Amino acid sequence: MKILALHCDYVRYKAKKKALKADWLEKPSTEETEITEPLVVFISAEKEDEGKKGLEEALIQEILDIKKQVKAEKIVLYPYAHLSTELSVPKFAAQSLNKAYDILKEKGEEVYKSPFGYYKSFELKCKGHPLSELSRKITVEKKQKERKEESEFSRWVLFDKEGKEFEITPKNFADSEIFKNKDEAYKRLKIFVRNELVGKKDSGKVPKHIAYMKNQELVDYCEVSEKGHHKWYPKGVLLRRLLLEYARNLSLDWGAFEMTNPILIKGDNNKVGELMGEFHEREYKVDGGRGIGFLRYASDPLGFPFMQQVQFSYTQSPLKVYEEASCFRNEQEGEVSGLKRLRNFLMTDMHAACATAKEAKPEFEELCIKFGELMNDIIASGKWVLGWEGTIEFFEENKEWLKKIGVKLGVPSFFKLSKEMNHYYAIKNEYQTILEDESNLQISTVQWDVKDGPRFDIGFINEQGVKEPCEVIIHASSFGSIERTLCSILENIAIDEKKGKVPQFSYWLSPSQLRVLPVSDSHNEFGEKLAKKLLKHNVRAEVDDRGESIGKKIVNSEKEWVSYTIVVGDKEIQNSEYQLRSRGGKENITLTEKQLIEFLKEKQGDMPWQKLSLPIKISQRPRFS
Repeated sequence: MKILALHCDYVRYKAKKKALKADWLEKPSTEETEITEPLVVFISAEKEDEGKKGLEEALIQEILDIKKQVKAEKIVLYPYAHLSTELSVPKFAAQSLNKAYDILKEKGEEVYKSPFGYYKSFELKCKGHPLSELSRKITVEKKQKERKEESEFSRWVLFDKEGKEFEITPKNFADSEIFKNKDEAYKRLKIFVRNELVGKKDSGKVPKHIAYMKNQELVDYCEVSEKGHHKWYPKGVLLRRLLLEYARNLSLDWGAFEMTNPILIKGDNNKVGELMGEFHEREYKVDGGRGIGFLRYASDPLGFPFMQQVQFSYTQSPLKVYEEASCFRNEQEGEVSGLKRLRNFLMTDMHAACATAKEAKPEFEELCIKFGELMNDIIASGKWVLGWEGTIEFFEENKEWLKKIGVKLGVPSFFKLSKEMNHYYAIKNEYQTILEDESNLQISTVQWDVKDGPRFDIGFINEQGVKEPCEVIIHASSFGSIERTLCSILENIAIDEKKGKVPQFSYWLSPSQLRVLPVSDSHNEFGEKLAKKLLKHNVRAEVDDRGESIGKKIVNSEKEWVSYTIVVGDKEIQNSEYQLRSRGGKENITLTEKQLIEFLKEKQGDMPWQKLSLPIKISQRPRFS
C-alpha cells in the first residue's frame, strides 16, 4: 500500500460521477466538503496487499505517527489510484479504507473519508514546511493463502470394486485389508492414496512424455513465448481435434448446448472480477490501458453470468451448457512442467443448473458413467482410479448411492471427507491416472455445487411464475485440460514401453493410421492411389514415396509410431492383395482391398476421425524439429 501524506491549510472535494459501476459503492454527498487544518492521506491499495493480515493497523500507525509529527488536527483519507500501477481489486481497496476509517473513529480521531469509486474535483493548500509532504510504503508480513490439505479432512474411506468399505488413516493406510488384493487396480489405488495422504518425493527425472511429445513432433516449447505456453505441430493439432470432438460428442449426447465466452474479465466493476481478484496466487493480469483485467482460470467466471441471464422454466430444467474454454493460470516457475502443468491450457467444461437435488442425482450419475467410459477409451481400459472429496454429512446421507457409482464403474475408490464444506461443492470426484513416475494426474471431474445457484442468481421459473435459485449446479470437466490428457496418454505409453510393449497410440488417435510403402519409384503412383482411396474410407493413409529401401521405410514408420504398413510391389499390384503389418509386427495378415477397408473400419469403430494433418506424400513433409 502506498500513501502520500500532505499537511494542509485546507482541502475541498466534491463527488462528480461514478468511476465504477459497482452496486456496493456508498452514495456520496452532493455538496462540496471542506476540512481545515487536515493531514490529507492519499491512499493506493496494491495487488500485493490482498490477503495480508494487519495491513490497516500498519496504515493507521503510520498515519498517527505522521499526524503527531506535523501536529495536524484532523485526518482525511483520500482514495487515490494514481500512486501505483499495480492496484488491488476495487472492493478490497474500499474495504481497507473503510476499516481504517472505522478504527480511527474508535480511537477518537476526527477523521473524514473522500468518496470511493467516484470522479472528484478537489483543491488543497499544502503548508510547505519540511514535513508537510511525506510518502510511505506500508508493508506487513503477508499471510500466505494456504489450501488446507490433510488438515481439511478428518476421515478417509476406501471402497473395493464390489463396494466393501474400509476405514483408513494417514498412518495405517498401507496395512489396510483392501491392498492384499493382487489386482493391478489396487496397486494403482495404493499409489494414489499414498500420494494424497503422505505425498510423493520428486524423482528429479524429466517426465517421459516430454521426450515423446518432441520426438513425435506433437508439441514443443516456444522460445519466443513464456514458459507454460506451447506450440502445437500438425500431428499434435490433429490429436487435440480428436480429443475435442470426443468431448463435444459426449456433451451433445448428454443434452448440453454449446457456447463460447470471452477469456478476459474486467477487474474493476463487476462481481466476477472481484472473484478473479481473490484468486491471488495464480491470477493472470492483463493491462490494455483501460484498467487491470484478468484472464480466466476456468470457464465458471464467465459461464455463470451467462447462465444467470438464460431464462428457463422448471419444465426445461436442468439447463445444460458445454464450452471449450481456453484458460490461464500464472503458475510458479518451478511448477511448470511439460504438458502436466501449464500457464495456458484448454478445458472442456460442462454445467447443469438443476432445480432440485432429486433432479440432479441421475444427471450426476450419468456423467460419472460417461467419464468412466472416457477414461477407458482415451487413457487405457481400467488403468485409472477414482478419488472423491466431500463432507462427512453428504457422504453418510448418500453412501449407498456413491458406493454404487463406483461399483458400476468397476474401479476401487478413495474418499477424503471433512466435517465442514470448505468449497462450493458438497462432493466431487476425480478420475486419476498414475503416471510413469508414480505421480497422479486428474483427467475428469464431476462436482455437486450447492452454493453458486443462489450466489450467482442462477435460477428457474417455478410453477407460480417466480424465479427460484437452482438447488444444485453440476460442474463436470470431461477433460480438465487437453494438455494433461495428452500427457497421461503419453505417460501410459511409457509405462507400456517399460513393460516391453511397443510404444504406440490407439488406432483412432494415431496421426498416421496406415502408411503405404512402395518397393520402388515405379510403384509410387499406385501406392498414392491406394492411399487416396483409403482416405475416402476414413483411414488416415499416406505413402512413403521417398527413394529409400523398404527396410529403411519400415524403420522410419516404426519411429513415427505408424499403426499399420503395407508394402506395394509388382506382386501386390497384380494379385490385388496386401500384407498388412502392424506396428511391431505382431499382426501380419493378407487382405484384399475390400477386406482391408472393413478391417480398418472395425478398428476405427465409432470413435472420432479427422483427415491427415500433413501432405499424403511423405516426400512433401517438412521437419518441424
